[in-house]
Amino acid sequence: MTQSRKEVIYSKGGQVHSSPIPQGVKAAGLLFLSAIRGVDPKTQKVETDDPEAQARQIFENLKAALASADATLEDVVKVAVYMKDIRDRSAFNKAWADYFPKDPPARFAVQVADMGAAGDKSRILVDVTAVAP
Repeated sequence: MTQSRKEVIYSKGGQVHSSPIPQGVKAAGLLFLSAIRGVDPKTQKVETDDPEAQARQIFENLKAALASADATLEDVVKVAVYMKDIRDRSAFNKAWADYFPKDPPARFAVQVADMGAAGDKSRILVDVTAVAP
């Protein structure tokens, strides 16, 4: 029997995805983390419309997902940012600067029409690639 070359990651204390979506996958020395939103881990809902508050919760959920794979924000190498309204970029950047004060990862941001969760207050989600420790 061959051993899988990938490991599925499920975070503790962060955002929980609906089945069958894991928080991420570890493969080839990298972590690929799935659609992280500003979901409150206690309610599993986006509780605010404020884009900066959502961004801060996103980064807390990202930290939880990374910790599940023994990684930290310092291991993040690329962040794809999807925004319901690209004008939220300045609010997102305020949180970004606090969570990545030096040597930030590569990043891009785009506006999208559908955030993928009907009735959800999500304004922002991120897709993250990190180095696996």
